[in-house]
Amino acid sequence: MDKRMRFRAFVGILAAVIIVGVLFVEGSAFAADTENWAVVASAVILVAIALAAALVARKRLKETKSGIPSEDERSTALKMRAGYLSFFVSMYLCMALGWIFLVLLEDTTTDFPAVGELMFILVAAMGTTYLVIWTAVSRGKGTP
Repeated sequence: MDKRMRFRAFVGILAAVIIVGVLFVEGSAFAADTENWAVVASAVILVAIALAAALVARKRLKETKSGIPSEDERSTALKMRAGYLSFFVSMYLCMALGWIFLVLLEDTTTDFPAVGELMFILVAAMGTTYLVIWTAVSRGKGTP
């Protein structure tokens, strides 16, 4: 598959994801039992995905037109190293959160957050650890 076909497939998949997201946000906005914050959060996430998709599509289109790849081997290796390290940090964060909830808060009357809120916290922590590690690795504090 050549670069133009891959780019068209990428744009088609992103368009499908955004359309399904818009339908989900509209459907949840009109549902009677949906809270307002969930609709707003879904809309914000959808806008963020659409913005990121537009930036990636623009970058890939520019790369396809110029014929020169926008990332070299070093930047790819740095991203892979940051992803590798942040994966393990995220695993330890998940285990620590589970240990805190199971061991420290087991006998208390504290209400646990909902599963969706816990997953949001974990995904935010994973993204943050990736950005921090990528920044540290790309500034020369680690070797690929």
